[in-house]
Amino acid sequence: MKTNIFFMYCFFNLVLTYAQDTTKLHIETPKIVAKLPLGKTYTLDQAELVFVDVLSDSRCPKDVTCVWAGQAVALVEVYKDQVLIERKEVVFEPGKNTNLNLKTLYAFKDLRVLANNLLPYPEQSQEKIKKEAYYLQLEISY
Repeated sequence: MKTNIFFMYCFFNLVLTYAQDTTKLHIETPKIVAKLPLGKTYTLDQAELVFVDVLSDSRCPKDVTCVWAGQAVALVEVYKDQVLIERKEVVFEPGKNTNLNLKTLYAFKDLRVLANNLLPYPEQSQEKIKKEAYYLQLEISY
């Protein structure tokens, strides 16, 4: 009986010791989320991003049941050394997973800036969002 208890003790000790191995732990690089209001500039070391305009916003308001979720289109200009290198239209479609390349505003070496979302989201069908209220939610990862 004592040998059975001894073997059980050794077995559980071995299993618990192996379960605590943390050498295979994968830690992701932190991501920074920034807010870029309409008409403003976000400055990086290598570039500047300017949120120029909201070209359209047909996203379905939360108080309405729609057949189509709609979409919003934002215009962003990318400058490097104060020279315009790209004008990018970013399309936001609620409920759709968009290719990261389509949401990438700027990428250089390990730095990537994504346009995550256009906010605010329409709440009520009777209220139109004022242009000044719009902002882009940027995701910056290194």
